[in-house]
Amino acid sequence: MTTPVHRIVAMAAQDGHAAGASSATPPGHSVRDVVELHRAELQANWLDQLRREAAAARIPARMVEELSGRLLEEVATALAAPPSTALPASLRDLLAAISATFAERGTTPAQTATFVFSLKHVLGELAPEDAAGMLVAHRLIDAMGLFSMDAFIARREQIILAQSRELLELSVPVVPLWEGILSLPVIGTLDSGRAQAITEKLLTEIARTSSRFAVIDISGVPDVDTQTAQHLAKTVAAARLMGAECVITGIRPTIAQVMVTLGIDLSAVETRFSLAEGLRHCFGRLGLTVQRQR
Repeated sequence: MTTPVHRIVAMAAQDGHAAGASSATPPGHSVRDVVELHRAELQANWLDQLRREAAAARIPARMVEELSGRLLEEVATALAAPPSTALPASLRDLLAAISATFAERGTTPAQTATFVFSLKHVLGELAPEDAAGMLVAHRLIDAMGLFSMDAFIARREQIILAQSRELLELSVPVVPLWEGILSLPVIGTLDSGRAQAITEKLLTEIARTSSRFAVIDISGVPDVDTQTAQHLAKTVAAARLMGAECVITGIRPTIAQVMVTLGIDLSAVETRFSLAEGLRHCFGRLGLTVQRQR
């Protein structure tokens, strides 16, 4: 399957053949000569533009200088190599690394694309007489820009997915309240994905700590519907199979009314109004006595 990048590189290869067949550019003034022989001047002019974008993106100037230098080396190698229908592997690897670095630093897609596409303007200033060479270079830079955007989006999606998993992990805290007693405060909407994470985390902690009781507090759940009640019932049933008893606490009066209206039956589940009452129930089941301090 031919991708947009491959099509652009293939067009660049064809342009390269045409440029080689009829080149009237004076020696030392072609795009290839500028990239190869005047790289220091080219990079200096390029850095003048990149530093403005880098400052806005909060990217260190030293990093910009290093990445631009490495990218120019790869561009010089690509322009000097025989025509090809694909970007060189080393160039793709470098572009992927640059895009990943930019994505991890929170830059925008436009700032990432500017890092690559701004090279066109600098080349045009230093090699204005080599029209055929500029066309080849433009095709190559276009392919590089498209590849870098794909790599940037892929890395950004990986970051978002990892952050979502971390947030989900933080939203399911299982806290030991007492020896043999765990607490699981549920805050926010309980959807299918989160319900599964809650069940897995609770069962893992029950097995790890050999706890006999788990207090599930839903005082932070805004609404309880049939689906939410089913998730809670499944969690309680799974814990019971592992020999642990679950107590659901924090059922507010409004939620209790909604559950009765919807016909949600939690009669098989131990419930208490508050976390303190749930803990008192667990103490009683363990044979412990709780005395109120006077």
